[in-house]
Amino acid sequence: MAKNNTSGCKSCPKRYVSTGAQNGHECHDICTDPICGEPDVLTLLAPVVYDELGINLCRTIDITPPQATGISSVCAQIINISFNSSENASTTVAQINGRPNCYLVTLTNLSVTFQITFYDCAGRSLGTQTLTATYLPSDSSVDGYDALDDDTNPSSVELEIFAPYGVSVNTQSNNTPVIQYVGFSSENNTMHQGLNMIAIPKILNMDLSSDTITIGLTVYVKSIYYSQYLIPHNGRAIVPKASIQPNDDTICMDFVCGDLLDLSIKPLELGPPKCEGYLKNACEETCDCCTCSPVEPSNTVPSTPASTAPLGSDGADSSTEA
Repeated sequence: MAKNNTSGCKSCPKRYVSTGAQNGHECHDICTDPICGEPDVLTLLAPVVYDELGINLCRTIDITPPQATGISSVCAQIINISFNSSENASTTVAQINGRPNCYLVTLTNLSVTFQITFYDCAGRSLGTQTLTATYLPSDSSVDGYDALDDDTNPSSVELEIFAPYGVSVNTQSNNTPVIQYVGFSSENNTMHQGLNMIAIPKILNMDLSSDTITIGLTVYVKSIYYSQYLIPHNGRAIVPKASIQPNDDTICMDFVCGDLLDLSIKPLELGPPKCEGYLKNACEETCDCCTCSPVEPSNTVPSTPASTAPLGSDGADSSTEA
C-alpha cells in the first residue's frame, strides 16, 4: 500500500509515492532520469471479452440503384444500429433473478443503417446509397414488418450474457441498462465497458429486376471490461517510413531521408520480475549546472538531457543525429 511521506504537519498537502520508494533503494530517480531500453514485460490495460453470443438474421431490402448501366456487384457496410422502440416492444437488458452475474438481453426492432456501394464488372464504383432497414420487427406498427420471418428474421431473440461487473447505464433515463453499438461513424466507433454490439453484413443476393438485395446479418453481443495484464515484450514495432529522392547533400536532407525518430524510454514494469517502481527515489545530492561540482541537496533535481552530441575540433556539432 502506498505511504504518505508527509509527517508532522496536519495542514500540509499529502503526497503519496509507491512503497518501494520508501525503502532507500539505489539512487536513481526516474522522474528526472527515465529508464531507456526494452522491458521484459508490459503492463497492459485492455478491453477483455468476458462473454459473447452471436446470431444470424436475414431479410430482403428495397434499393434504388444508380442510373448508370453495367452494375455487376454490390457491397454493404453497416454505419449504425439503433435500438428503436414500438408501442409494445423494445430492446431490454435485465438482470436474471437469483443469478446476479448474468443478464437476459432481449433484442427487437433493430434499425440498421447500411451504406450500399454499386460496382461495375471492373470493380469501379458507380455510386453509393444509404438506407435503413429494420431487423427483428416486433409488430405491425414497425416499418419493415412485412419482412418478418419466424426462422430468419423473427420478432425478437433472447440472449443470456455473463456480465460479472455489471452493465453500462443511461444516466439520463433513470439508469436504464443499455447496449453500446460499435460501428463506423464518428459517434459510435469506440468500445465501452459493459454490453457492446458488433454487426457484420453479407450480400446474399441482388435482383435488379425488382431492385432488391438480400442481406444476411451476423450480430454479436459481448460483455467487455477493461482489465490489466502482464504480457511478454517481443520488441518495438518498426514503422515503415516513406522516402523521397534527395537532391542536395545537406544536414536537413540527411535527416529527412534518414530513419524515423523513436524515443526508447520504456514503461515501468510495475510487477515482477523487476519491480522498477522502487526506482522512484530522489537522489541525495546534485551538482551545479556550471561547475558540475557537488552542492547542497535541494528540493529539485535538474533534468538530464536525453542525448548529447559531441563537438568537433572547430567547436561545431559533429553529429548529424537529432
